[in-house]
Amino acid sequence: MDEPRTAPTTARPATWADADALAATMARAFHDDPLICFILGDEATRAERMPRLFKLLFKLGLPHGACDVTEGYEAAALWRPPNAWEIPWWQYVTNGVEFLGIFGLGRARRVTWAMDIIEKQHPHTPHWYLQAIGTDTARQGKGFGGVVIRRGLAKADAAGAPCYLESSKESNIPIYQSFGFAVTGEIRLPGGPTLWPMWRNGRAPT
Repeated sequence: MDEPRTAPTTARPATWADADALAATMARAFHDDPLICFILGDEATRAERMPRLFKLLFKLGLPHGACDVTEGYEAAALWRPPNAWEIPWWQYVTNGVEFLGIFGLGRARRVTWAMDIIEKQHPHTPHWYLQAIGTDTARQGKGFGGVVIRRGLAKADAAGAPCYLESSKESNIPIYQSFGFAVTGEIRLPGGPTLWPMWRNGRAPT
């Protein structure tokens, strides 16, 4: 994520043709993310596995038509619409080969354990869920993240719907606050990082 400045670009819905470029951008953006580093472990192979992880997340979210990217792949956002925030168990089964290829059996257990803790604190009021947003490290601080998040927020605002996210970096909290999100608590993973759930109330369409 980067500071909410005005960037010389626009955002658009992502398609499967964008998968590799979008995943590469997200992998670079999350290279030092505490949660991603915790669940992937093994620094020696992490850089190779991160694009595969984000490509899988994009694949799972693509049917909802809620993933956005800037024109030059400077930033991307993976959203899930109301009542579709949870990845159903059958998708873990049908994508099991990819899932285990990324994490391995041992790490797969850690992922499901961590996701269970996080999801237990996920609100059930219908909302737009910002699953992940990132800006390529070379373009951070130039407003590209702001461009891509505003596109998703505009969809939520058009329906008067609230939004939710979990910030895995405390330093990003003020940025999300500038877009109307407020911290609602903490999610502490035993032996791992702390996440900050953040909620943005629905806004009447203008």
